[in-house]
Amino acid sequence: MMQMFKRIADIFNSHVNSALDKLEDPEKMINLMITELEETQSKARSSMAARKAEQASLEREKAELEKALLRWDDRAKLAITNGREDLAREALIEKNNTKARIKRIEELETNLQTILASQSSQLTQIADKLKEVKDKQQILVQRARSAKEKKQVAETLKSSDSTDLARKFSELESKIERMEADAEMAGYHGTTSAADEFSIMENEHEIDAEMEVLKASMSKKKEMEQQ
Repeated sequence: MMQMFKRIADIFNSHVNSALDKLEDPEKMINLMITELEETQSKARSSMAARKAEQASLEREKAELEKALLRWDDRAKLAITNGREDLAREALIEKNNTKARIKRIEELETNLQTILASQSSQLTQIADKLKEVKDKQQILVQRARSAKEKKQVAETLKSSDSTDLARKFSELESKIERMEADAEMAGYHGTTSAADEFSIMENEHEIDAEMEVLKASMSKKKEMEQQ
């Protein structure tokens, strides 16, 4: 019985702790812990049920022996009444043997009660631990995954040389600049399009018109000054 419950300590000590330290698969390991606890709980319940059945059997046997004890006592008295001391002696011997058997059963019952009390306490501990693990299962998995990811990032950064990263970034920037220049050149044909020529002509016409207005204004101002 003690060996079965010792598995609980094994689960929460070297075996599981070692696996969680390595962070190989925290969710799998926590599920394993739950499975192990549930199996242990099932076996403990089965064992406790067997002990209770044994206790009930002892109670029945004791009740039968107590009836036999009264019967042998009555037979001893009956034998004495009928002058049969020999039979009375045999009845008293059987009575004493029955008493001894009842005493042994009572000792077994006391021992069983101690075992059952211990098993009940252990079952409570298993149930509490199982509930605790299940309640914290998702949080523990998230924390383990986060720790694993942080460790992987730290190892990646540690293994990367900062000078090498700067060089690669500079090369990437140069490539992007070349791509942008190529994109601009792709739209340049070396000749002015009709739309461009119209735009130039429209701009020149606006400038010519402004020039004429400016000249007229200055000529008018000059004539006014001469008067």
